Amino acid sequence: MGLKTLKGRIKAAVVTAAMIATTLITPSAFQLSSVSAASVSVNHTFIADGVEDGKRQATIPLSGIGNAKTLTLNFTTEYSSDATIAVYGLGVTVDPYWVNVEKEIKTGGKKSFSLSVDIPSQYVGKVNNIGVGVWYPKTNEKFTLTTITTDGSGTVTPPEVDPPYESQNNKSGTYTFKDNKDGTATITSTLSAQIDGEFDYLLTAGHDEESYIDPDTGTSTYEEGDPINSHKFPLSEFGIKNLTGVTFESFEYIIESDVDMNRLMYGGGINVVAGSIADTEYAKGKNGYWYNDQGEEDVEEFGDKFQIDDYATGYNTYNAGQYAKIVWDVPKSVQPFVTTAGGDTVGIQFWYGETASEEGSTEPSTIETVHLTGAACTYTRTATVPYNKTITKSIGKTIKATDDASLNQVKYNLPDLGLGERDILSAVKFSLTSSADLGKFVGGLGISVDLTNPSADEGWYNPGNIVVLNAGKTIDLMWIIPETIRKDVTTQLMEGVAAEDIGNVMCGFWYGENAESITVKSADFYVYQSEEADLKVEPEDFKVEVGETKKLTVNVPGCTMIPSPAGYITVDDAGNITGVKEGICKLQVTSPEGQTVTIDVEVLPAKVETTTATTVTTKTTTKTTTVTTKVTTQDPDDIIDWSMVLYGDVDLDGSVDVNDVVTLNMYLLDKTTTPLNATARENADCEYDHNIDLADSAKLINYLAEMIPNTDLGDPDFYLK
Repeated sequence: MGLKTLKGRIKAAVVTAAMIATTLITPSAFQLSSVSAASVSVNHTFIADGVEDGKRQATIPLSGIGNAKTLTLNFTTEYSSDATIAVYGLGVTVDPYWVNVEKEIKTGGKKSFSLSVDIPSQYVGKVNNIGVGVWYPKTNEKFTLTTITTDGSGTVTPPEVDPPYESQNNKSGTYTFKDNKDGTATITSTLSAQIDGEFDYLLTAGHDEESYIDPDTGTSTYEEGDPINSHKFPLSEFGIKNLTGVTFESFEYIIESDVDMNRLMYGGGINVVAGSIADTEYAKGKNGYWYNDQGEEDVEEFGDKFQIDDYATGYNTYNAGQYAKIVWDVPKSVQPFVTTAGGDTVGIQFWYGETASEEGSTEPSTIETVHLTGAACTYTRTATVPYNKTITKSIGKTIKATDDASLNQVKYNLPDLGLGERDILSAVKFSLTSSADLGKFVGGLGISVDLTNPSADEGWYNPGNIVVLNAGKTIDLMWIIPETIRKDVTTQLMEGVAAEDIGNVMCGFWYGENAESITVKSADFYVYQSEEADLKVEPEDFKVEVGETKKLTVNVPGCTMIPSPAGYITVDDAGNITGVKEGICKLQVTSPEGQTVTIDVEVLPAKVETTTATTVTTKTTTKTTTVTTKVTTQDPDDIIDWSMVLYGDVDLDGSVDVNDVVTLNMYLLDKTTTPLNATARENADCEYDHNIDLADSAKLINYLAEMIPNTDLGDPDFYLK
């Protein structure tokens, strides 16, 4: 954003109705509770970092206190030891503009306390801010200045303030559930994720990416360390393991400043499908792939070219002090086009900032730089899952935000659900309660799965930290179990093994902004319980002649039947099998719920056809028999030579090595260039699902890497013969 564009955006902030409608006040912003009450709602949090000009002190605006003679500052904290809180000065509207005041109290370990200070008589009615600090401890404890009350003198008049901005998209910690009445349910779950660890990116107003574009070459001259007004986070940094079915709703950022931010103006952007209706840069004639909030000049120049109507024109927050939480919404029409490849990013841009006017001036001072120190995203996952029953279990256990795993989490034993082998656990909802509004909640979820599942870590899967922003006293954590692990969740009892040693689902509590403990009230388990009989196929060894049709008996309707290799038989939905050519193949029968039975089908030669000719004479009878035989020629390449079957030996050289992986992959790439005969195809079926694909290649690689034994390759019954 160049200087000309910057001026246009500043002007737009003043006169554009759309921008006024999107102004924002963070929860820590100054605001008045009523027109006449002598009480000011502040909600500013001090962090006792012990650093001069750090987070332990702040100048709090006091517009609207009237002719008060006494100010009482009311605090809350979770810190249970003694602390020292002080007022160190008052800002006034007349010379000398600042009055040093020294008034402090010892808290005595109280979690709710107040500090009163008298205003010098000559400055009554002339105070516009107050300096407050935490002098002790120096261990990053938090103290919140909730309100400032006065002695009731004069009249309190609230300043003109825009209403707090709230995201127009789905909120963190919400969900929807719809039973589709067809054995499935459609679930949405909106949660948040944050970038962990400390960082501090300096954002400098007036220096955007375009200001570094060389007009002659069209390339960027930006180098690391150059001033820039924006920062882009790779979406992968938010730690969401599985982005399937995910819609990004909004992003919350923490902005800090060395001076009070009386006004902060910002915008955002995100990677989108190049050339799509959400690609505002493409609409401007650029390479595209990016949605951006628009300034007034951009709207005037390109507004008729944008294909969406809900693009944002920037956001404002007022009176945030030195610490602000700001929210950027992904426009609804942009959400379907957001891309999530490895390098795709989301960006935050610092457009403009103001602080209090300098001494002797009536104009506010410009804030040149701010610090970006935190980032979180809110996203919705949508999935249609198997479902026909909800099992609710009462838990009623309180857990605490500590490093002790015995205290910070609760586990429920999955075998206690009584699920069968074919039953499916599709989702879990934990209901949490707290005695106070939690604010930001950070926790975790996890579940036991089979040791062989590649998405899990030694039999345990977790989706990363779970965050809920602006949580109240109750939270519903709806967790949709990913399809990649659903089939491997360990829910069945095992003979001789205690239930608690088989598998469980976990809910953990790592951090609460305003609470140190929560209660896990209950858990709802959304399951699909099988309604099928055990699949039976008869006969298990099926024989049919070439040209003959026989019926296979299957006790579960609606099964699919796939022969492998193809070409020996044909089979219809009713189980009628017709022999096509002599040989042996396998037939996999799969039920609607995924049960499988595989049988051997042997195709025999057609019966011998005979004709009889009889010659009669007067003395003797001569019987002449003419035999007509139907001969079928079998291609050797279509017959399995069981003496050469060695699963994994795709190139048929008698050993299993890297060359077999190469041969198998070449076959998968082009079966015409690298054909395999029936024996080689049998050896290549390492996964043994009668289908040669990448799963067989992966299984073979795992064997060569000594991750599995050779008995895990191919037909398990082969090794028992």
